[in-house]
This record gives sequence, structure tokens and C-alpha cells, in this order.
Amino acid sequence: MTLTDSTPTTQTTAATAAPVRTLGIVSLVLGIASIVTGTGPIMGVAAIVVAILALRQEPASKNFAIAGLVTGAVSVATVTIGIGAFLAALPFLGVMSAWGW
Repeated sequence: MTLTDSTPTTQTTAATAAPVRTLGIVSLVLGIASIVTGTGPIMGVAAIVVAILALRQEPASKNFAIAGLVTGAVSVATVTIGIGAFLAALPFLGVMSAWGW
């Protein structure tokens, strides 16, 4: 080989790292799982907390984090409203009539 050889000696690769979206995806999965299983107060709150962390730490996962936040909030609200409706219906069901209400 001579010094005037035009073959490249180094190869450049355009390998870019994918943006990190782990927390956003985890919050979305927790939110969906909390709706499907009905465990709103547990997994729904976890989805909300992880979504807030994802919004602060991972700007690339904003859409996943918002979806996880919404599904977690819907799950918590649904279970809370259901429990409230059940407790409000107890006097009408005659369950508390033994206590003189």
C-alpha cells in the first residue's frame, strides 16, 4: 500500500441510541392492568406515581406517561366511585336497619 491509497481506514457508523421510554411504558402497563383487574387503589396509584416520574425524567416518553397517568386516574376514580355508591346504597338495602337508622 502506498500513502496515496484512497481506501478508507476507519468506518463510521451512525448508531444512535433509542430514547429511553421505560418508565412511561411501565406506567401505561400499570394503568391498563389496574383497569382490567380492578385493583385501582393499588396499581392505579402506582401508575400515577410512575407516570409523574416518567414526565420528569424521560422527556421522550411523554405520551406513554400521559396515557399511564390517565388510565391510572380512571382506575382510581372508578373504584372510588364504586365504593362510594355501595356505601351510599347500604341504608336502602336494609343492612343498617338493625342499628335503628
